[in-house]
Amino acid sequence: MQKTFLFVSYLLFLVPLLFIVNFLFDIVTLEKVQGLPIFFPLVIGPIGLFFALKAHYIHKDVMTFVSIFVNACLFLFPFIYMILGTMIFGV
Repeated sequence: MQKTFLFVSYLLFLVPLLFIVNFLFDIVTLEKVQGLPIFFPLVIGPIGLFFALKAHYIHKDVMTFVSIFVNACLFLFPFIYMILGTMIFGV
């Protein structure tokens, strides 16, 4: 059961990460989802964090701790992106 929670947690981290990387580097042009990759982690991040915490509760090891850390960073990414964008570009 712990491996399932851990797998879902990492999957919920990688999918938004791919959208963010595509948004920042414009690998594949997606016209309909202009700002969605930046706000997508606000919804998916807490869900991934929940699964990571459940996996950590069942079996405490390094992989579950890394999963908690990356999902927390994913959740904080939109805030950091907007703050740094305001500080650097002043928009």
